[in-house]
Amino acid sequence: MPANGGAGTKRPNHRGQSEGNAHGTVKELLRPEDLPQLLKTVAWTIPSLDRKKQDRQGVLDQQSDGFENLEVEIGCGNGHFMIEYCRMNPLSLFIGVEIKKKRCLKAQNKIVNQNIANARVVYGTAEQALRHLPDGSVDTFHLYYPDPWPKSRHRRRRFLRRENLEMLEKKLKIGGLIFFVTDFFDYYFHTKVLIVLQDGLELSSSLPSETIFHSMFAKRFLDTGKGIHRLAARKIGDPGTGSAYDQMPDKQQEK
Repeated sequence: MPANGGAGTKRPNHRGQSEGNAHGTVKELLRPEDLPQLLKTVAWTIPSLDRKKQDRQGVLDQQSDGFENLEVEIGCGNGHFMIEYCRMNPLSLFIGVEIKKKRCLKAQNKIVNQNIANARVVYGTAEQALRHLPDGSVDTFHLYYPDPWPKSRHRRRRFLRRENLEMLEKKLKIGGLIFFVTDFFDYYFHTKVLIVLQDGLELSSSLPSETIFHSMFAKRFLDTGKGIHRLAARKIGDPGTGSAYDQMPDKQQEK
């Protein structure tokens, strides 16, 4: 679940550092480049789209039990939050992105052993995954306990910096949300300022799911009495700019 790597806490890392050899295989894990195909092959139920258009595009399935939302967790770790959240939100296709191979395998094992049908694990960096997601495709991004990189000279290593926030906004649907939780006040405050300055985003009164407290990192912080800071951002704009599926490369070529 945590979103970035750092000394001492061993949080997941989005910048590609290796955790070392891990037992098991990653052959069955999705890679960032697999995301466009995944989104075209799963069944979707999206009432706002015209069914004739769905038939013509051949992208969306007519099944009534399809997914309604796409949610992405940046740094899913061992999958603690992902598993609990997916149980509570069966109509959301939930993609957990993680750079650590061991954590990917643990999360994948949880999905298989607990028969979680709406969760997928992507092995790769957050930046790679974002580049392969269609623009305007994501309903919610989850970022919980990313590495705060507390020293001033290291702030540029934080995941939530201007260029990545711009990418998150680009991938969100209109009205989509970014949920962010940290135990480090400076990171919280710095991110809040970036959101206020970001065109296309506004602070939201929505709060992350209470299942964030089920993670091993959240429990650790609560046990030590450390404060937890939460915020949410919402994408604003004209909802008539097109759906996520119109943004897929092959759909753009058809137009």
